Amino acid sequence: MHSVAGVQKVIAMLNDMTTKAIQEKKDEEVAFAEFKTWCTMESANLKSSIKKGAEEIELLTTSIGQLGSEISTLGDKIAQLQADKSKFEAEVQETKAQRAKDNADFKEEEQDFSESVDAIERALVIMAKEDYDRPAAAAALVQVSSAQQLPEKARSVVNVFLSLLNGKDDPLGGMDYSAPEANAYEFQSGGIVNLLKKLRDEFRSKLAQSQKEEMNSQHASDMIVNDLTDAIENTAKEIERKTARKQKRT
Repeated sequence: MHSVAGVQKVIAMLNDMTTKAIQEKKDEEVAFAEFKTWCTMESANLKSSIKKGAEEIELLTTSIGQLGSEISTLGDKIAQLQADKSKFEAEVQETKAQRAKDNADFKEEEQDFSESVDAIERALVIMAKEDYDRPAAAAALVQVSSAQQLPEKARSVVNVFLSLLNGKDDPLGGMDYSAPEANAYEFQSGGIVNLLKKLRDEFRSKLAQSQKEEMNSQHASDMIVNDLTDAIENTAKEIERKTARKQKRT
């Protein structure tokens, strides 16, 4: 009896183990099927991701190429703008230097004309008197004769009259002056006075013309400098914008 009972227990245990093994096999088959399905799906997803990644790499590579080209173009434009800015700055300095030179020339010419007019005015005041002071007239005419703006023919006439005032025997004073022109003034105060008045009016006119030209020249120079200054400022802003854009692209 004990033997039979023992055998039956063993058989029961084997049956349980068989049932359990069959269930575990089924569970493993289900799990494997699920894992296989997951692997298949993951493989498909991975292939899709790889394809998308490759497409993105291609797009990014193209974008990098385009950005590189734009960076190079921006670099060239920035270099050109910097060259333009340096050119504008040099032109401003040249314009200012030329204006300073022209202004210095004008002031010198203005002083010459003004001094000439003053000298003539003094001479006219002295010679306007009926019995004028000859030494004072001579001194005034010496100043007139030394004026740089005085035409040579007028200077000769003034020197002739100076010789007369100084009591020299030769009214021409050894000057190279044609007799007809000298005779035209007849070496009289009236003739020299008319000459001085004519010279005074000419110098006044030339002085006014010189001052007008200086004013126009100053205005033109200011306009050029203002335009160049605006160009420099605009170029500097454009350099700043393009530099920022280049840095962003980089």
